[in-house]
Amino acid sequence: MSSARATPGRLMMVALATLSLLVLGHPQAHAASWGTPQTVNSWNTINGRWTANNELETYTPACVWYEGSTLVIKTYKSGNTYYSGRVESKALYGYGTYSFTANMPNGQGLLPAVWAAFLNPWLPEFDAAEIVGQNPNTVYQTFHDPNNNQTQFSKTNAAGWTNSYHTYSFTWWPDHIDFAVDGTITGTKWYTTAPGVKMHFIVNTAVGGDWPGNPNNSTWATADGARYLKVSSITYTPYNP
Repeated sequence: MSSARATPGRLMMVALATLSLLVLGHPQAHAASWGTPQTVNSWNTINGRWTANNELETYTPACVWYEGSTLVIKTYKSGNTYYSGRVESKALYGYGTYSFTANMPNGQGLLPAVWAAFLNPWLPEFDAAEIVGQNPNTVYQTFHDPNNNQTQFSKTNAAGWTNSYHTYSFTWWPDHIDFAVDGTITGTKWYTTAPGVKMHFIVNTAVGGDWPGNPNNSTWATADGARYLKVSSITYTPYNP
């Protein structure tokens, strides 16, 4: 996916999906030579209790795997413990388009997300998509600058965004960021000073916390008592000024 302001000849597609995957009807190229996150070994998989934002989940590598070329994050409750998965790309990426084709779960108290951040230090952060599990008709896209000043955009869908694949993306330019859903620009954030850092791709489902609130029995009312976030394609299209 590219921004409406993309200049022909200045963008080069780097895809993490295999040739058999489709994004917006176009086959994606295999690009293992770029060191991009195509397998579990391409990610730093978080292991341990996560307490930021008063969240409740314990992240475990057992909740992360690939089904073919699709990254799967499982979230469930066992006893009094909430288990989920979180991955962060080992590589860092600069200006360009970050795109995720994701099937997000719904459920009270869940916060599935596909996003990017510098991580060390944490900010800046660009959220391609966050969905509050009990409000599946709205997707949020947020820009966090290095001082954590935030600009948030949202897009509604009467049919809901969860349990179906949609493509969530942002294009990071030296002076602004364009957010998009399914190829349509949803918002643009201009800034006077470029962050000047690179970003890790991140995929996770948080449980509980300040924003979505706590899960309840309805959260786990599925055939196997779990919810799944699936990402069938992750692409990075670099911008070379």
